[in-house]
Amino acid sequence: MANQIIILARSLPFHHLGGMEIVAWDLAVELKNKGYQVSVITTDFDTDIEKEIDGPTLIKLKNIPRGKYSAGWWKKTAETMLAWENKNEVCAVISISAGAFGVLKHKDKFPYARFIMQAHGTSMGELVSKLKTKKIKKALSAVKNIIGFISDAKHYRAFDWIVAVGDAVYDDLNAFPTRIICTPKKIIKIENGIDQNIFTDSQSERERLRNLFAIQQNTLVFMSASRLHEQKGVDTNIRLFASIKNKIHNAKYIICGDGPYEAQLHKIVQDYGLAEDILFLGAKTRRELSLIMQCADIFLFLTKRIEGLPLNILEAMSAGLPLIISEHLSFEASEKIIKCNAACVDNDSMVDDILNMLSYGRESYIKDKNTLTYSVDKYISLIQSNNK
Repeated sequence: MANQIIILARSLPFHHLGGMEIVAWDLAVELKNKGYQVSVITTDFDTDIEKEIDGPTLIKLKNIPRGKYSAGWWKKTAETMLAWENKNEVCAVISISAGAFGVLKHKDKFPYARFIMQAHGTSMGELVSKLKTKKIKKALSAVKNIIGFISDAKHYRAFDWIVAVGDAVYDDLNAFPTRIICTPKKIIKIENGIDQNIFTDSQSERERLRNLFAIQQNTLVFMSASRLHEQKGVDTNIRLFASIKNKIHNAKYIICGDGPYEAQLHKIVQDYGLAEDILFLGAKTRRELSLIMQCADIFLFLTKRIEGLPLNILEAMSAGLPLIISEHLSFEASEKIIKCNAACVDNDSMVDDILNMLSYGRESYIKDKNTLTYSVDKYISLIQSNNK
Protein backbone atom coordinates (compact mmCIF):
# COMPACT_ATOMS: atom_id res chain seq x y z
CA MET A 1 0.00 0.00 0.00
CA ALA A 2 1.35 3.44 -0.98
CA ASN A 3 2.47 5.25 2.16
CA GLN A 4 4.79 8.06 1.01
CA ILE A 5 3.78 11.72 0.97
CA ILE A 6 5.79 14.41 -0.82
CA ILE A 7 5.24 18.05 0.15
CA LEU A 8 6.65 20.86 -1.98
CA ALA A 9 7.09 24.20 -0.20
CA ARG A 10 9.43 26.98 -1.30
CA SER A 11 9.86 28.07 2.34
CA LEU A 12 9.38 26.67 5.84
CA PRO A 13 9.60 28.10 9.37
CA PHE A 14 13.37 27.56 9.11
CA HIS A 15 13.43 30.25 6.40
CA HIS A 16 11.08 32.65 8.20
CA LEU A 17 8.06 32.39 10.48
CA GLY A 18 5.16 33.10 8.14
CA GLY A 19 1.68 31.63 8.44
CA MET A 20 1.99 29.57 5.26
CA GLU A 21 5.33 28.15 6.37
CA ILE A 22 4.01 27.16 9.78
CA VAL A 23 0.91 25.47 8.36
CA ALA A 24 3.02 23.51 5.86
CA TRP A 25 5.46 22.23 8.49
CA ASP A 26 2.74 21.39 11.03
CA LEU A 27 0.96 19.35 8.36
CA ALA A 28 4.16 17.50 7.47
CA VAL A 29 5.01 16.70 11.09
CA GLU A 30 1.50 15.54 11.98
CA LEU A 31 1.22 13.35 8.86
CA LYS A 32 4.47 11.68 9.91
CA ASN A 33 3.05 11.21 13.40
CA LYS A 34 0.07 9.48 11.77
CA GLY A 35 2.42 6.87 10.26
CA TYR A 36 3.15 8.23 6.78
CA GLN A 37 6.65 8.52 5.30
CA VAL A 38 6.81 12.26 4.67
CA SER A 39 9.40 14.09 2.58
CA VAL A 40 9.44 17.87 2.20
CA ILE A 41 11.13 19.44 -0.81
CA THR A 42 12.16 23.03 -0.16
CA THR A 43 14.88 25.59 -0.87
CA ASP A 44 18.12 25.58 1.09
CA PHE A 45 18.45 27.16 4.55
CA ASP A 46 21.29 27.40 7.06
CA THR A 47 19.79 25.76 10.14
CA ASP A 48 20.85 22.13 10.49
CA ILE A 49 17.42 21.20 11.78
CA GLU A 50 17.69 17.55 10.68
CA LYS A 51 20.04 16.85 13.59
CA GLU A 52 17.71 18.52 16.08
CA ILE A 53 14.39 16.84 15.33
CA ASP A 54 12.98 13.45 14.45
CA GLY A 55 10.67 14.84 11.81
CA PRO A 56 9.88 14.53 8.11
CA THR A 57 12.74 14.02 5.66
CA LEU A 58 13.95 17.38 4.35
CA ILE A 59 15.21 17.67 0.77
CA LYS A 60 16.90 21.05 0.40
CA LEU A 61 17.44 22.21 -3.18
CA LYS A 62 20.77 23.98 -3.32
CA ASN A 63 22.19 26.70 -5.56
CA ILE A 64 18.83 28.33 -6.24
CA PRO A 65 17.27 31.43 -4.60
CA ARG A 66 16.13 30.66 -1.07
CA GLY A 67 12.53 30.93 0.05
CA LYS A 68 11.15 31.98 -3.33
CA TYR A 69 10.01 30.68 -6.68
CA SER A 70 12.56 30.82 -9.47
CA ALA A 71 13.49 29.11 -12.71
CA GLY A 72 15.79 26.95 -10.60
CA TRP A 73 12.91 25.93 -8.32
CA TRP A 74 10.70 24.82 -11.20
CA LYS A 75 13.58 22.94 -12.86
CA LYS A 76 14.94 21.20 -9.77
CA THR A 77 11.57 20.19 -8.32
CA ALA A 78 10.67 18.59 -11.66
CA GLU A 79 14.02 16.77 -11.80
CA THR A 80 13.71 15.59 -8.19
CA MET A 81 10.24 14.18 -8.78
CA LEU A 82 11.20 12.55 -12.06
CA ALA A 83 14.11 10.79 -10.34
CA TRP A 84 11.99 9.68 -7.36
CA GLU A 85 12.43 6.01 -6.51
CA ASN A 86 9.38 3.84 -5.90
CA LYS A 87 6.89 6.22 -7.49
CA ASN A 88 4.22 3.58 -6.91
CA GLU A 89 4.68 4.03 -3.15
CA VAL A 90 3.64 7.70 -3.23
CA CYS A 91 0.05 8.25 -2.07
CA ALA A 92 0.03 12.06 -2.12
CA VAL A 93 1.88 15.05 -3.53
CA ILE A 94 0.95 18.22 -1.65
CA SER A 95 1.67 21.60 -3.20
CA ILE A 96 1.99 24.44 -0.69
CA SER A 97 0.59 27.27 -2.78
CA ALA A 98 2.21 26.96 -6.24
CA GLY A 99 5.08 24.79 -4.98
CA ALA A 100 4.28 21.79 -7.20
CA PHE A 101 3.34 23.65 -10.38
CA GLY A 102 6.59 22.52 -12.00
CA VAL A 103 6.00 18.82 -11.31
CA LEU A 104 2.42 18.48 -12.56
CA LYS A 105 3.76 17.45 -15.97
CA HIS A 106 5.01 14.25 -14.30
CA LYS A 107 1.74 13.49 -12.54
CA ASP A 108 1.03 10.40 -14.64
CA LYS A 109 4.24 8.79 -13.34
CA PHE A 110 2.74 8.67 -9.81
CA PRO A 111 -0.28 6.42 -10.45
CA TYR A 112 -1.46 6.13 -6.84
CA ALA A 113 -0.84 9.70 -5.72
CA ARG A 114 -3.46 12.35 -5.07
CA PHE A 115 -2.13 15.73 -6.16
CA ILE A 116 -3.39 18.29 -3.65
CA MET A 117 -2.86 22.05 -3.67
CA GLN A 118 -3.04 23.93 -0.37
CA ALA A 119 -4.24 27.42 -1.38
CA HIS A 120 -3.43 30.31 0.96
CA GLY A 121 -4.77 32.96 -1.40
CA THR A 122 -5.50 33.65 -5.04
CA SER A 123 -3.89 35.94 -7.57
CA MET A 124 -7.14 37.85 -8.00
CA GLY A 125 -7.67 38.14 -4.25
CA GLU A 126 -4.21 39.64 -3.82
CA LEU A 127 -4.83 41.99 -6.75
CA VAL A 128 -8.03 43.31 -5.17
CA SER A 129 -6.24 43.74 -1.83
CA LYS A 130 -3.51 45.83 -3.48
CA LEU A 131 -5.96 48.01 -5.41
CA LYS A 132 -7.91 48.75 -2.22
CA THR A 133 -4.83 50.44 -0.76
CA LYS A 134 -5.21 53.15 -3.46
CA LYS A 135 -1.43 53.43 -3.60
CA ILE A 136 0.25 53.75 -6.99
CA LYS A 137 3.18 51.46 -6.11
CA LYS A 138 0.83 48.72 -4.94
CA ALA A 139 -1.38 49.12 -8.01
CA LEU A 140 1.61 48.79 -10.32
CA SER A 141 2.78 45.64 -8.53
CA ALA A 142 -0.64 44.11 -9.24
CA VAL A 143 0.68 43.30 -12.72
CA LYS A 144 2.48 40.36 -11.06
CA ASN A 145 -0.89 39.04 -9.90
CA ILE A 146 -2.26 39.14 -13.43
CA ILE A 147 0.74 37.09 -14.55
CA GLY A 148 0.11 34.79 -11.59
CA PHE A 149 -3.50 34.31 -12.66
CA ILE A 150 -2.33 33.19 -16.10
CA SER A 151 -0.01 30.66 -14.45
CA ASP A 152 -2.84 29.48 -12.18
CA ALA A 153 -5.02 28.91 -15.24
CA LYS A 154 -2.42 26.51 -16.63
CA HIS A 155 -2.18 24.41 -13.47
CA TYR A 156 -5.29 24.47 -11.25
CA ARG A 157 -7.27 21.87 -13.18
CA ALA A 158 -4.43 19.34 -12.97
CA PHE A 159 -4.85 18.96 -9.20
CA ASP A 160 -7.15 16.31 -7.76
CA TRP A 161 -8.05 18.65 -4.92
CA ILE A 162 -7.57 22.34 -4.16
CA VAL A 163 -7.75 23.02 -0.42
CA ALA A 164 -8.74 26.51 0.71
CA VAL A 165 -7.34 27.28 4.16
CA GLY A 166 -10.25 29.54 5.11
CA ASP A 167 -13.50 31.19 4.06
CA ALA A 168 -11.87 34.11 2.24
CA VAL A 169 -9.73 31.84 0.06
CA TYR A 170 -12.66 29.49 -0.56
CA ASP A 171 -14.84 32.40 -1.67
CA ASP A 172 -12.07 33.77 -3.92
CA LEU A 173 -11.61 30.38 -5.59
CA ASN A 174 -15.33 30.19 -6.31
CA ALA A 175 -15.64 33.81 -7.46
CA PHE A 176 -15.23 35.18 -10.98
CA PRO A 177 -12.79 35.05 -12.67
CA THR A 178 -10.93 32.38 -10.65
CA ARG A 179 -13.84 29.95 -10.78
CA ILE A 180 -13.49 29.63 -14.56
CA ILE A 181 -9.99 28.13 -14.19
CA CYS A 182 -10.97 25.71 -11.40
CA THR A 183 -13.08 22.59 -11.24
CA PRO A 184 -15.60 23.59 -8.52
CA LYS A 185 -16.17 20.05 -7.25
CA LYS A 186 -12.43 19.78 -6.53
CA ILE A 187 -12.40 22.81 -4.21
CA ILE A 188 -12.70 21.98 -0.54
CA LYS A 189 -12.19 24.02 2.62
CA ILE A 190 -9.92 22.71 5.37
CA GLU A 191 -9.20 25.49 7.81
CA ASN A 192 -5.80 26.03 9.39
CA GLY A 193 -5.19 23.89 12.45
CA ILE A 194 -3.43 24.95 15.65
CA ASP A 195 -1.30 22.66 17.81
CA GLN A 196 -3.01 22.97 21.19
CA ASN A 197 -0.03 21.36 22.87
CA ILE A 198 1.89 24.57 22.10
CA PHE A 199 -0.80 27.25 22.34
CA THR A 200 -2.59 26.64 25.63
CA ASP A 201 -4.58 28.93 27.92
CA SER A 202 -2.12 28.31 30.76
CA GLN A 203 -0.82 31.39 32.58
CA SER A 204 1.81 29.63 34.68
CA GLU A 205 4.61 31.82 33.25
CA ARG A 206 2.72 35.12 33.38
CA GLU A 207 4.32 36.59 36.51
CA ARG A 208 7.85 35.53 35.55
CA LEU A 209 7.58 36.97 32.05
CA ARG A 210 6.16 40.26 33.24
CA ASN A 211 9.07 40.59 35.62
CA LEU A 212 11.44 39.75 32.76
CA PHE A 213 9.95 42.51 30.59
CA ALA A 214 9.74 44.95 33.53
CA ILE A 215 5.94 45.08 33.26
CA GLN A 216 3.84 45.48 36.39
CA GLN A 217 1.44 42.66 37.18
CA ASN A 218 -1.62 44.95 37.01
CA THR A 219 -0.67 46.53 33.65
CA LEU A 220 -3.01 46.03 30.69
CA VAL A 221 -0.82 44.37 28.04
CA PHE A 222 -1.64 44.30 24.34
CA MET A 223 0.37 42.22 21.88
CA SER A 224 0.59 41.45 18.19
CA ALA A 225 2.56 38.87 16.20
CA SER A 226 3.05 39.26 12.46
CA ARG A 227 5.50 40.26 9.79
CA LEU A 228 6.27 43.95 10.09
CA HIS A 229 4.89 44.73 6.67
CA GLU A 230 2.78 47.80 5.87
CA GLN A 231 -0.19 45.63 4.86
CA LYS A 232 -0.25 43.87 8.25
CA GLY A 233 -1.56 47.03 9.92
CA VAL A 234 0.82 47.27 12.88
CA ASP A 235 0.79 51.06 12.38
CA THR A 236 -2.98 50.96 12.94
CA ASN A 237 -2.40 48.84 16.04
CA ILE A 238 -0.09 51.56 17.36
CA ARG A 239 -2.66 54.31 16.71
CA LEU A 240 -5.33 52.27 18.50
CA PHE A 241 -2.99 51.67 21.44
CA ALA A 242 -2.19 55.40 21.62
CA SER A 243 -5.91 56.17 21.77
CA ILE A 244 -6.49 53.62 24.53
CA LYS A 245 -3.40 54.78 26.41
CA ASN A 246 -4.99 58.22 26.75
CA LYS A 247 -7.79 56.59 28.77
CA ILE A 248 -6.03 53.63 30.40
CA HIS A 249 -2.63 54.99 31.39
CA ASN A 250 -1.24 51.75 32.82
CA ALA A 251 -0.93 49.92 29.49
CA LYS A 252 1.85 48.41 27.37
CA TYR A 253 2.03 46.99 23.84
CA ILE A 254 4.35 44.12 22.84
CA ILE A 255 5.15 43.80 19.12
CA CYS A 256 6.54 40.45 17.93
CA GLY A 257 7.90 40.08 14.42
CA ASP A 258 10.34 41.62 11.98
CA GLY A 259 10.14 42.90 8.44
CA PRO A 260 10.70 45.78 6.02
CA TYR A 261 8.33 48.21 7.78
CA GLU A 262 10.08 48.08 11.16
CA ALA A 263 11.96 51.38 10.85
CA GLN A 264 8.76 53.25 9.93
CA LEU A 265 6.97 51.70 12.92
CA HIS A 266 9.70 52.85 15.29
CA LYS A 267 9.27 56.37 13.91
CA ILE A 268 5.50 56.25 14.47
CA VAL A 269 6.10 55.14 18.06
CA GLN A 270 8.53 58.03 18.58
CA ASP A 271 6.05 60.50 17.07
CA TYR A 272 3.42 59.37 19.58
CA GLY A 273 5.91 59.55 22.44
CA LEU A 274 5.32 55.90 23.31
CA ALA A 275 8.87 54.53 23.23
CA GLU A 276 8.63 53.56 26.92
CA ASP A 277 5.30 51.79 26.47
CA ILE A 278 5.79 49.79 23.26
CA LEU A 279 8.25 46.89 23.19
CA PHE A 280 9.66 45.55 19.91
CA LEU A 281 10.76 41.96 20.63
CA GLY A 282 11.66 40.90 17.07
CA ALA A 283 10.85 37.56 15.44
CA LYS A 284 10.02 34.75 17.85
CA THR A 285 9.65 31.00 17.57
CA ARG A 286 6.18 29.62 18.08
CA ARG A 287 7.00 28.29 21.53
CA GLU A 288 8.36 31.70 22.48
CA LEU A 289 5.17 33.31 21.14
CA SER A 290 3.02 30.94 23.16
CA LEU A 291 4.85 32.04 26.32
CA ILE A 292 4.56 35.74 25.48
CA MET A 293 0.82 35.22 25.05
CA GLN A 294 0.70 34.19 28.71
CA CYS A 295 2.10 37.63 29.53
CA ALA A 296 -0.52 39.49 27.44
CA ASP A 297 -4.17 40.41 27.98
CA ILE A 298 -5.40 41.32 24.47
CA PHE A 299 -4.25 40.43 20.94
CA LEU A 300 -4.31 43.05 18.16
CA PHE A 301 -4.50 42.37 14.42
CA LEU A 302 -5.82 45.30 12.39
CA THR A 303 -4.53 43.96 9.09
CA LYS A 304 -5.25 45.85 5.88
CA ARG A 305 -5.00 42.72 3.75
CA ILE A 306 -7.74 40.33 2.70
CA GLU A 307 -6.53 37.37 4.77
CA GLY A 308 -7.47 33.72 4.36
CA LEU A 309 -7.57 32.43 7.93
CA PRO A 310 -4.80 34.18 9.87
CA LEU A 311 -2.81 31.73 11.93
CA ASN A 312 -1.89 34.33 14.54
CA ILE A 313 -5.56 34.88 15.39
CA LEU A 314 -6.19 31.16 15.80
CA GLU A 315 -3.12 30.87 18.03
CA ALA A 316 -4.41 33.71 20.20
CA MET A 317 -7.84 32.07 20.43
CA SER A 318 -6.22 28.78 21.44
CA ALA A 319 -4.33 30.69 24.15
CA GLY A 320 -7.60 32.26 25.35
CA LEU A 321 -6.60 35.83 24.42
CA PRO A 322 -9.42 38.28 23.56
CA LEU A 323 -9.07 39.89 20.12
CA ILE A 324 -9.35 43.30 18.49
CA ILE A 325 -9.27 42.63 14.74
CA SER A 326 -10.08 44.18 11.37
CA GLU A 327 -13.77 44.23 10.50
CA HIS A 328 -13.20 42.54 7.11
CA LEU A 329 -11.77 39.34 8.63
CA SER A 330 -14.08 36.33 8.58
CA PHE A 331 -14.56 35.97 12.34
CA GLU A 332 -17.81 36.83 14.06
CA ALA A 333 -17.80 39.49 16.77
CA SER A 334 -18.43 38.02 20.22
CA GLU A 335 -17.79 38.64 23.91
CA LYS A 336 -14.09 37.96 23.20
CA ILE A 337 -13.77 39.46 19.72
CA ILE A 338 -14.05 43.16 18.87
CA LYS A 339 -14.11 43.97 15.15
CA CYS A 340 -13.33 47.47 13.91
CA ASN A 341 -11.85 49.46 11.04
CA ALA A 342 -9.05 52.00 11.00
CA ALA A 343 -11.54 54.79 11.80
CA CYS A 344 -12.49 53.18 15.11
CA VAL A 345 -9.16 53.87 16.80
CA ASP A 346 -10.57 57.03 18.42
CA ASN A 347 -13.86 55.45 19.42
CA ASP A 348 -14.59 56.38 23.07
CA SER A 349 -16.62 53.23 23.57
CA MET A 350 -13.58 51.04 22.86
CA VAL A 351 -12.38 51.19 26.47
CA ASP A 352 -15.74 49.98 27.79
CA ASP A 353 -15.73 47.17 25.23
CA ILE A 354 -12.22 46.14 26.29
CA LEU A 355 -13.05 46.08 29.99
CA ASN A 356 -16.16 44.03 29.27
CA MET A 357 -14.13 41.61 27.15
CA LEU A 358 -11.60 41.06 29.94
CA SER A 359 -14.34 40.19 32.42
CA TYR A 360 -14.90 36.80 30.76
CA GLY A 361 -11.61 35.37 32.01
CA ARG A 362 -8.89 33.40 30.24
CA GLU A 363 -10.00 30.20 28.53
CA SER A 364 -9.30 28.73 25.10
CA TYR A 365 -12.17 29.28 22.68
CA ILE A 366 -10.79 27.87 19.44
CA LYS A 367 -13.20 25.70 17.45
CA ASP A 368 -12.51 21.99 16.94
CA LYS A 369 -12.28 22.51 13.17
CA ASN A 370 -9.30 24.81 13.76
CA THR A 371 -7.26 22.28 15.72
CA LEU A 372 -4.32 20.52 14.08
CA THR A 373 -5.70 17.04 14.69
CA TYR A 374 -8.99 17.86 12.97
CA SER A 375 -7.26 19.53 10.02
CA VAL A 376 -4.83 16.66 9.37
CA ASP A 377 -7.59 14.06 9.58
CA LYS A 378 -9.38 15.95 6.79
CA TYR A 379 -6.25 15.81 4.62
CA ILE A 380 -5.96 12.09 5.23
CA SER A 381 -9.55 11.69 4.04
CA LEU A 382 -8.60 13.42 0.78
CA ILE A 383 -5.51 11.26 0.38
CA GLN A 384 -7.59 8.12 0.84
CA SER A 385 -10.42 9.30 -1.42
CA ASN A 386 -11.19 7.90 -4.85
CA ASN A 387 -11.06 11.23 -6.68
CA LYS A 388 -8.51 10.20 -9.33
